[in-house]
Amino acid sequence: MSRRRRRRSIGSLILGLIELILAIAILIAIGLGAAYFFCPLKKIEVEGTDLYTKDEIINYIIDDEYSHNTVYAFVKNKLFPKGDAEFIESFDVSITGANSLTITCNEKAILGYILTEDGKYIYFDYDGNIVEISETFVDRGYMQIDGVSLEEPQIGKALPIGDDEMGYLTSLIKILHKNSLMPKVISYDAKNHITISYDTYSISLGSSYLLEEKIDRMLRILPQIEGLYGTLHLENYSNQNTDIVFEKEDVVE
Repeated sequence: MSRRRRRRSIGSLILGLIELILAIAILIAIGLGAAYFFCPLKKIEVEGTDLYTKDEIINYIIDDEYSHNTVYAFVKNKLFPKGDAEFIESFDVSITGANSLTITCNEKAILGYILTEDGKYIYFDYDGNIVEISETFVDRGYMQIDGVSLEEPQIGKALPIGDDEMGYLTSLIKILHKNSLMPKVISYDAKNHITISYDTYSISLGSSYLLEEKIDRMLRILPQIEGLYGTLHLENYSNQNTDIVFEKEDVVE
């Protein structure tokens, strides 16, 4: 092939690329123009949380003048998603129509909380990692963990209890949740033994040894102590020692 033909080929290729780029730019401009004129945002649905009002979520996500366009708001939140709101892990923004969006709030998974001396709530997940530190109390039936001290709690860090103790806690929670027996407070002592507390009585479980057997015995005994005040002692339960004592408390009216 001669040099002249090569130059013509290269020139044709460059010209073709320029035409392609121009065509794409024109299509993008047409698309943006159509989106601007035909996709003004008129309706927004919010789902997935009751911790914030609908308006609070909308104002948080639709946070500039251009966001009042359906396509712009969708693209913006896909490229630059927000996830720094208290108790919310992430937000999913989806187009449900030319003029409508749905914002789905994905809440952080929380197992329980620890109340610090300065009035802050340290929320942690099922892996024992701190997911939120807040002055806000979320009344979702989360259990309070007592007897665990936190000097410098940080989001993302694990609770200062060992893997065995965390495994004990999560196993206990699963069993109690399965039997609809979630307590108000779970307390650790100096030996990391656990006591669970309900409205009028407490149950001392001790270590995780024979946990399922202890819970099974507890389930059989609970109907007999309903409404009573005191402590059910299961911490010394074993295959050799099956005696269970309910230490009744005198309540002054």
